[in-house]
Amino acid sequence: MENLESRLVSSAGAATIAQLWRIGVTFATHMALRRMIPPEQFGVWVWAEPLFLVLAQVRDLGLPAHVMRDESRPFGNYLALELGWGGAFSLLIFAGAPVVALAYADHNAAVVAIIRALCLFLFVQGLGAVALTYFESELQVVRAIPAELVRNLAFAGISLVLAKYGHGAWSMVIAHIAAGAIFAVMLWWAAWGRIRLKWIHRGTLRLVKVGLPLALMALLELAVHRLDAFVLGLKFSTAVVATAGLAIYAVFFFPRFLADPVGRALYPGLVRYRNDPPRAFEAYRLATLLIVSLTVPTIFFLFVNAEFVSLFLGGKKWIGAASYLRVLSLVPLVRPLAIFGPDYLLTRHRDRLVILYTAVNLLALGALGLFLTNTGLGPLGMAVAGYFPLGIVLLIWGIHRLDPRGLRRLSANLGELYGVGALIFAPILLISADRPWWRLVLSGLAALLVLSYCLWRFGDAYLSFLRLTKPDWVPWRRRKGSAREP
Repeated sequence: MENLESRLVSSAGAATIAQLWRIGVTFATHMALRRMIPPEQFGVWVWAEPLFLVLAQVRDLGLPAHVMRDESRPFGNYLALELGWGGAFSLLIFAGAPVVALAYADHNAAVVAIIRALCLFLFVQGLGAVALTYFESELQVVRAIPAELVRNLAFAGISLVLAKYGHGAWSMVIAHIAAGAIFAVMLWWAAWGRIRLKWIHRGTLRLVKVGLPLALMALLELAVHRLDAFVLGLKFSTAVVATAGLAIYAVFFFPRFLADPVGRALYPGLVRYRNDPPRAFEAYRLATLLIVSLTVPTIFFLFVNAEFVSLFLGGKKWIGAASYLRVLSLVPLVRPLAIFGPDYLLTRHRDRLVILYTAVNLLALGALGLFLTNTGLGPLGMAVAGYFPLGIVLLIWGIHRLDPRGLRRLSANLGELYGVGALIFAPILLISADRPWWRLVLSGLAALLVLSYCLWRFGDAYLSFLRLTKPDWVPWRRRKGSAREP
């Protein structure tokens, strides 16, 4: 168990390093691209990128998550499916691109061409996913870091050069394809000689059968996360999709980017803790608190400084994103248990419940979003709909059945974080909006106060879980009778 925890820490640390690099490069690249590509062109990418993320779940058939929890590790069958089914599915989307484009209100020949070009990325990424799944399942994410670093640099360099010469949305499309190909090649170079392409006779169909529920779950969950772009793309112009996309990017950029490296290490860790339920829930609780501790100051900062953030991220042409940003900014507060809740339930074999949870969310948010966008709210209706993920009730019920005491404890922790964040940021709202710099400075100080509180409150719990706590040297350790986190 100690070796597992050290590998869990190492894998999470490696994934975090790669993710921090990706955050910095991606953040700077998108800021520059928005200043070179007007909203009237950028919106196509805001819609097409999540579309192909969803299609990738259909291509993968749930195999990445299943292969991780399958002790036989059938990577030969997995690779064969990515080559066969992945290639056929990519060709199918290529042929049906004109039909797919109908889901975009401003569809034209250029949109069809972009969809067809991204089919190449769809296929290549699937091949790279096999090697990446191997590293993640073995808690050796550190070996994938060079490929991730180079991929981000390739996307940044190619997209910025093409945008400078006026290629618009194609700048990102071409860069995405090239970076994906480089990533896949480097991953296989690193995995070659390590990964065992084990082939299980007559095991491919069994893999598909077992993986399909996971594929459906991943598909539904990703569709929920990207629903804003799909609903807005169906009804509004490219410029509206682009400005709303900036708000969505700002609100979910850090939570999703921070959750990704933790989740990449947490899921295989939860799989290996499956025979130790209390420790599995503790891993889930601490991972959730870690992300929420970083998310709370971020979203309150965005709420208070919506206009400044819109100008900072895109420039004057993107100031229209401020209204959408302010309405959407607090949505992550409604879904903290959903950050890693599905992963926790999956490792406890509650697959059907996760499917039902995501399906209800998709239907509820989609239907409400379509209804509200037809009212006087217009595009803002989709942001308002985000506060009503009705499926969360099922998720809470499922977690409660597994560990009611742990859920009560986690809920109390979350309420405490929300209360502290609201209390610290509330006075800043009294400052006039025509003094943005004062709001900005005070918001930064408030964010530091919230983070400091989180470190003081939960720091020893993280260290204790990771078996790094030493009673003789941890300065903030809990003493007898203290109200600090155990």
